[in-house]
Amino acid sequence: MDSSQLEAFLAICKTMNFTKAADYLHISQSAITARIKALETAMGKSLFSRNNRNVTLTKAGIAFYPYVERMLRLYEESKLTLSEQFDQAIVLSGPGSVWHYRYLPNILSFRRMHPNVAIKFLSDIDPGYMIRDLLLDGVVHVSIRFDPPDHPKVSKIQLFEDEILLVSAHPVSHPITGEDFRSSSYCHIEWGSPFPDWFAGIVGAGYIPALQSDHSAIMLTMLLQGAGYGFLPRSIAQPYLDSRQLFQLSCAFQIPTMTASAVYLTESQEQASVQLGLALLQRA
Repeated sequence: MDSSQLEAFLAICKTMNFTKAADYLHISQSAITARIKALETAMGKSLFSRNNRNVTLTKAGIAFYPYVERMLRLYEESKLTLSEQFDQAIVLSGPGSVWHYRYLPNILSFRRMHPNVAIKFLSDIDPGYMIRDLLLDGVVHVSIRFDPPDHPKVSKIQLFEDEILLVSAHPVSHPITGEDFRSSSYCHIEWGSPFPDWFAGIVGAGYIPALQSDHSAIMLTMLLQGAGYGFLPRSIAQPYLDSRQLFQLSCAFQIPTMTASAVYLTESQEQASVQLGLALLQRA
């Protein structure tokens, strides 16, 4: 098996059509068919069920899919590691909001100070996938987590704490209660641990927000444009509180604080990539 066969597999998974997958990869249909046949021969399993109208993954294909993603990611990261263009490479992962609102100046400053170090930062990665595959495989050197795992191979260092504030583009005269979160004025987003469990305890079982996003920048924009009220970390909200574009609302309950940690493989602690990554994240 080679990378071209794995790429063909993922292309078909994406399109569920051999012709469209061939177009996507800019190869002939006969070529992509040959690659899949060779891959299935190597694995000793049929990966796709296909007829004149439909293409579906077999049970073996479904099981194989995450490993293909993992192998191709490792392959791409190995090219970065072996490249002679840079002396060193760092791969970091964490929530997109942390990179955007807290660490982007650090990254740019670090890049100027270390021009021979390649930096790659990944956002919005599923935490379980990061621990199970990316961090344990060494693809990610350091990850930022609000709920660092208790894993025998993983170490962690606390980075910062961030208050969660309830804010709106317009002042509200009364303290917000749990019942207010059931109104159309509330905009919801799931922040890091312990926020989800805390919020579930406030609103109770069966709760569905009237408006919800999973993207911090979209949530901020909605609140600035008067969509209602919602939760933001102070690191995001403070500039808009200072300029009075947002107002902090009082609450009838105490909102928890998020604590972010840097997570890395214990056995890799002395590696240059891990040390550089930790230095970048721990800079004031």
